[in-house]
Amino acid sequence: SDKSAIGSILKWMQGHYGYTSILTGIFVAIWLKIFFKKYEYNFYELLIMLCFVQGISMLIFAIFAFLQGISHFNLLSFAGILGVVYMTWAIGNFFEERKIGNYVKALISFFLGTMTFYIIVFVIGISIDMLTQN
Repeated sequence: SDKSAIGSILKWMQGHYGYTSILTGIFVAIWLKIFFKKYEYNFYELLIMLCFVQGISMLIFAIFAFLQGISHFNLLSFAGILGVVYMTWAIGNFFEERKIGNYVKALISFFLGTMTFYIIVFVIGISIDMLTQN
């Protein structure tokens, strides 16, 4: 509900998608650092790469939102799938394009980073709700 801290946080996240993407990228970068230890990229290099990749992914969403507005077909579901496929391809390609395992690790890192971010959001929201109850 709107009265809970979680509801307020999720509403803020919807209205500030760019900030949410950057925050999510931090957690994806942590998981990438764990899964791709042998590559000597530091955390900040991974974060910059993710900012670029997520920016292109947002452009994909923007194009499909524009097309949905014109055609009145629900295209955003397809855009979501295409965005995840693009991010998986781009991240896997960043490390070593010829290794299929890198694409699998990229997809897993993306999902784990996103899940970690949302778990932390819910823990913070629940904690705020518990601390502010009468």
